[in-house]
Amino acid sequence: MSSENPSQKGRPAVFLDRDGTLIEDRGDLSRPTDVVLFPDTVPALRRLAEQFELFIVTHQGGVGRGVLTMADVDRVHRELLSRLESEGVRIREVYVCPHRRDEECECIKPKPTFLLAAAKAFGIDLRRSFTVGDHPHDVELGRAVGATGLYVRTGHGERHRAELPPDVVVVPGIREAAEWILADAEARRRSEDFDRDVADAAAVLLAGGLVAFPTETVYGLGAHALNPTAVARVFEVKQRPRFDPLIVHVPDWPAARAWVAEVPALAERLVERFWPGPLTLVLPKTDAVPDIVTAGRTTVAVRCPRHPVAQALLRQSGVPIAAPSANRFGCLSPTTAEHVREQLGPAVNRILDAGPCSVGVESTVVAMDKNGLTLLREGGVPREELEALAGPIRSAREDPSRPSSPGQLPRHYAPDTPLRLWDDAIMPRLRGRIGLLAFREPVPEGPWSAVEILSREGDLREAAATLFAKLRALDAMNLDWIVAQPAPEVGLGRAINDRLRRAACYREGGQKLPAVFGESGNL
Repeated sequence: MSSENPSQKGRPAVFLDRDGTLIEDRGDLSRPTDVVLFPDTVPALRRLAEQFELFIVTHQGGVGRGVLTMADVDRVHRELLSRLESEGVRIREVYVCPHRRDEECECIKPKPTFLLAAAKAFGIDLRRSFTVGDHPHDVELGRAVGATGLYVRTGHGERHRAELPPDVVVVPGIREAAEWILADAEARRRSEDFDRDVADAAAVLLAGGLVAFPTETVYGLGAHALNPTAVARVFEVKQRPRFDPLIVHVPDWPAARAWVAEVPALAERLVERFWPGPLTLVLPKTDAVPDIVTAGRTTVAVRCPRHPVAQALLRQSGVPIAAPSANRFGCLSPTTAEHVREQLGPAVNRILDAGPCSVGVESTVVAMDKNGLTLLREGGVPREELEALAGPIRSAREDPSRPSSPGQLPRHYAPDTPLRLWDDAIMPRLRGRIGLLAFREPVPEGPWSAVEILSREGDLREAAATLFAKLRALDAMNLDWIVAQPAPEVGLGRAINDRLRRAACYREGGQKLPAVFGESGNL
């Protein structure tokens, strides 16, 4: 950090680019009516404002080129701030550079003039702060003062992504940037010395131990992927069958390439669009990957997680990490560190705690060949987003005796309490204390002893993020049955319903009960 930085002990802040980050980039905006907020901007900023001061730092070079006036810029900003304030979001200050880049002024990004001014005027701790934007200069701006720069793919993000250094955090948009920042803050709040804790966890991995760590999807139980003995302990601790392959976690695509023997062009496109994030690719493996990781297959499942703690652990250890969910096999997946402690306890050598996971369901898993993509598991990247990039996707035929991907066994993700999917015909058969897992409000009438709601407004992302935690809450209430309402079979609703179907797949008296969804799996 620059020696001019006047603050090291104040409140942290997030310095936000404007065009392409908070609002649609429509060129040189002169009319307030042209301001269009991204749908995720307000909820993301609301969450950030609970812990961070918020600033906007924007380059409006149209003033220097003579196509805008500062009065135009001020009118646009009054409109933007008014809309945000009406939604409960306060921006402490808007900093504007009006100069052309060739003027070599002192306020243009990535020069940190405005950040230093904010630190002095508002008592901001820049080392605990973040910058967010859709240009490499937004990342460099943060790094100039010891802050962390995040890069969004909205706006001009895709156009300039190739210009980034390899260790820059890249996220889809402002929502995911907020999730990253808040997860980082929560991990550091829960740790007396975050960097030391990560270093110690990395040492445990390198010594052959097991580390539970958060990802954006669920908590994983990690072992050094190139250490067969350590990987064997994962199977033992989870009581997981050896024929069920594991996912190998890597910090970035270059690291994945070391373990992948063949890379289809489609894989490169998927990585460019969805990594880091909740997408796992099944690709031909090199001989360096132990057979125990892949259950003897010639392919390996690889993923790059989008979580600050997972990324820190991967980079600190310098090795690929084989990691299924950190729970007993077939049981509810863990979305908090406490869930890990409850199920696995002292069998795990180290647990890194960063609070609840933001996505809440496991990664989507896909395989590919010359004919396109095959979906092996529904998850955090919806099918619709994959099809927008890759065209129609095939669904895999599942073989319970030899799954090609984690999460393909008929019974999985299950609470101890018997779970039934909502069906008017089955309700009269249920007796005793019945809990309802409702998708949204209003809650249907029924003989409920307890009710948990995934999302009061029916938001699929919120419902996915709370799914396992709500099921755990019902499972702890000494119920005889849990009845679950399905989500709409679109987007993340597909992943939610997949988990509910597998959780409801059990036998009574040795016979499988009638399927509620039918053979096709449709609602």
